[in-house]
Amino acid sequence: MMPEKIDRYEIKGEIGRGGMATVFEAYDPRFERSVAVKVLPREFMHDPEFRTRFTREAKVIASLEHPAIVPVYDFGEHDGQPFIIMRIMRGGSLLDRLQNGPLPIDEAAEILKRLGSALDRAHSQGIVHRDLKPSNVLFDEYGDAYLADFGIVRVSSSSNALTASGSLIGTPTYMSPEQVYGDKELDGRSDIYALGVILFQMLTGTVPYEADTPARMMMKHLMDPVPHIKQVRPDLPDDFEEVILKSMAKERQERYPSAKEFSSALTAITQKTKRDEIAAELHSMQADLQASSADAPAQAETAPPLTPPPPASELVPEEETAEQPETAVPITPPAQESTFAEASPEVEPEKSRRVKIPLWVWAAITLLLIVCIVGIIGTISFINQGGFASLADSTATPVAARVQEIPTDEPTIEPTTQPTDQPTDTPTIEPATATPPAETAVSDPDGTRTSLEETRAALTDASATNTPDANLSDLEATRAALEELRGASAVETAVAPQFAPLVGPLEGTLPHTEESTIQSEYAIVDMQNFYLEATFDNPFGIGVGGWDFGITFRQVDLNNELRLVIRSDNSWNLNQRLGDEDNFIHEARMRDGLDVAENGRNRLQLIALDETGYFFINGEFIDTLDLSEHLESGDIAIGTGFYTSDMQPGSATGYSDYSVWELDAVHGPESGALEHIDNDFIKTSYADTETADFIAHAVFTNPYDATDEFGWDYGFVFRDVDTNNSYWFVTTSSERWELVDRQEEEDVTVDDDFLNNLNLGAGAANDLLLIAQNETGYFFINGDFINTLDLSARLDSGEIGVFTAYFIGNEQEGNSTGFEDFTVWPLP
Repeated sequence: MMPEKIDRYEIKGEIGRGGMATVFEAYDPRFERSVAVKVLPREFMHDPEFRTRFTREAKVIASLEHPAIVPVYDFGEHDGQPFIIMRIMRGGSLLDRLQNGPLPIDEAAEILKRLGSALDRAHSQGIVHRDLKPSNVLFDEYGDAYLADFGIVRVSSSSNALTASGSLIGTPTYMSPEQVYGDKELDGRSDIYALGVILFQMLTGTVPYEADTPARMMMKHLMDPVPHIKQVRPDLPDDFEEVILKSMAKERQERYPSAKEFSSALTAITQKTKRDEIAAELHSMQADLQASSADAPAQAETAPPLTPPPPASELVPEEETAEQPETAVPITPPAQESTFAEASPEVEPEKSRRVKIPLWVWAAITLLLIVCIVGIIGTISFINQGGFASLADSTATPVAARVQEIPTDEPTIEPTTQPTDQPTDTPTIEPATATPPAETAVSDPDGTRTSLEETRAALTDASATNTPDANLSDLEATRAALEELRGASAVETAVAPQFAPLVGPLEGTLPHTEESTIQSEYAIVDMQNFYLEATFDNPFGIGVGGWDFGITFRQVDLNNELRLVIRSDNSWNLNQRLGDEDNFIHEARMRDGLDVAENGRNRLQLIALDETGYFFINGEFIDTLDLSEHLESGDIAIGTGFYTSDMQPGSATGYSDYSVWELDAVHGPESGALEHIDNDFIKTSYADTETADFIAHAVFTNPYDATDEFGWDYGFVFRDVDTNNSYWFVTTSSERWELVDRQEEEDVTVDDDFLNNLNLGAGAANDLLLIAQNETGYFFINGDFINTLDLSARLDSGEIGVFTAYFIGNEQEGNSTGFEDFTVWPLP
């Protein structure tokens, strides 16, 4: 019989039931929301140990805060029956979805990614699910997957209610071998095994093992080899075999060590599969277009000869080559279509800036060249109307020159038959064929910068007027291919989520006692690399006495840890505590920045990244920390009372917004070389992620000794929404740095200054690290903090990359700028 009410919760109906619990939909009048009520069997309460265990485990479950774990709101006992209150999930379960057969690869990968992240959160707190199965994977109304029933099995295991196989816990179809043979020391790798079984089922629509009894099913997990998934679903790429075999390995030490590594391996395979599919389609399309051009009539040979533009050496005086493009200046549209960007009155840029051309544009150009060949064979008029480049009237231009004839959003040289009356920065050009005279445009002192937005418009603005049907069909097919290519590029770029902290945000107080012990609040984690922030309330003014606050981290055991301590006299230290000995790694004093008022508050931020830490107070960078002597993973805690003289019994240090995030790289480490090709384009290599807040690191190698004729530059592009909507952080061989806000109409220098620690020789390396968080950036060169950056004008997420040859003249054909350890970590 369905109850009308459980505690304050008004029962609306039954959602489902199993062997261990019944779930009802209910209404919570206090918060005016619908909830799910999971009711456990009444006989559990007969066990004298159950009440204590139930309360303890329910609190642990409720503390599991993660975006992919069904949140627990409440728990208790009503009329002798234990219950747990959870968020109601209206999207059904994974079991429901599998009733319709296997899932698409992309959908399976996305589900596994969310489940893996949730499991890692639980495992970091020492919690093992033990009963992963499709019915415990629920979906909300938006289709996002959540893990449910954490700890329910563990709660019920203290009772006398046993499964069909005796005292074993779990569902036989998804049980790991160690669960089958009753190992009492289970860890997260048992859940990874079950997750592998679920992945097999999502991709094939069937479970890996079939048996007619639970006992025989469990024996198959112990004895039978892992089935080959391609025998069940032959169309899967070969790489899926390895993922399944590793996740379901009989020996747990042979499985993925974490669920994140498991899901990352699957994500990499799915992205590679998409890229291969797109590449195959484009290759097929190119082959078809080439075949059609080979069959074209020979009348193309009768076309009038095409005159190439004069070489660059004839256009630009030798003394101006450092300031001007080294390629032929293209013929431009009529003067009224050009736009002019004014030079900044305050900052004179050292050289002209280049344009970045993304990978998809190069692919687009290749395809469009093929279409252009077909168009030339059919009719010259198609070239003039096909959107490949803007031409002055009907002047013919060699097809090979098309790649560089992209419309610009800054002035270029307008062809003229007469010399101008006024001198200009760039000489005028005699056109290859006659064109109506036009007013001469003076080149912008910032140099020519191509607009990708105009390029896209040019590529897609072909007119059907006077175009043969066959050529129109080819053009439409090419446009479709470009759209697919853009889509494939979007798939490859993983957008970094605004991830929730693994701990927090927490608030509370740290009481001052008479005991000579540090008063701490532990995160209960095991981390090496992390980002922590917490705000501390001063316990009293400095007129009463001194106080301190700080962090212990990488704590392997008590008194085996690192301690960062800040004191009210503006001193701070980093101490490696080993047993009863203190090894002070850093001791220093802040000039100011610490709020020491009676009711003052101080925000502490710490980034721990391998051998280095970055330490901030109230948003101000304080110093880098040498963590190389203590690289072990360990627990983290905030605390007070690191010095006994800094305690006043009866007082307390308050804290709030105490949160911890684990730092995991979303890209890299990547190494490569940016080839110098004299085409006036910035050379870039982008990370496969998009985020606004991050840490980026790379070590660049100088391509050659800088000279008056050839300098070099390199740095980071970030928050890159598109080519003319991004930040560029540039370091140059002239020993300067510059932050540029590249906008649609102009490049704005946000800040710049000189450098005194740049290694300048050929082959020398420079280590660059950039931290971007909200409105502020911090950058470091060769381990030294250089400056803060104002990033308030551009807060959107975007791509991150490394680049070289930002300024015209800063590249030398045949050389390359090397980079190593290009790595990106997202920040909250």
